[in-house]
Amino acid sequence: MSNGDWKQRLEAAVEASGKSRRAISLAAGMGPGYVHSLLKEGKEPTIGSLIAICREIGVSAAHILLGFDISAQDEEALTLLAQVPEDKRPMVLAILRSFSSSKE
Repeated sequence: MSNGDWKQRLEAAVEASGKSRRAISLAAGMGPGYVHSLLKEGKEPTIGSLIAICREIGVSAAHILLGFDISAQDEEALTLLAQVPEDKRPMVLAILRSFSSSKE
C-alpha cells in the first residue's frame, strides 16, 4: 500500500459524506482547515484526530487506513490486545492461535 492510498480513501469518504471539509474539521474538534491540510498539504494526522474525523463522516478508521472494515468485535479485540503488556502478548497470541487451528 502506498502512503497516499489512505488519503484517497479519506478524500472519497469526505466527498461521500456530503459535508464540507471545514464542517468536518470543526465537528471533529480541529481547526477549520485541518481536513484540507490532510488532503492537500501533506499533513499527517494523529490517530486520535483521524478517528475523530472518521466518526464525523461515518466510516471506520480501519477502512481508511487498511482499505477494508473490521467488525466491532474485532476492533474490541484489537483494543484489548493493545492494552496487554508487551511481555504477555506472546501468551495471548498463543491462546488465540490455538482457537484458529482447532476444528469444530
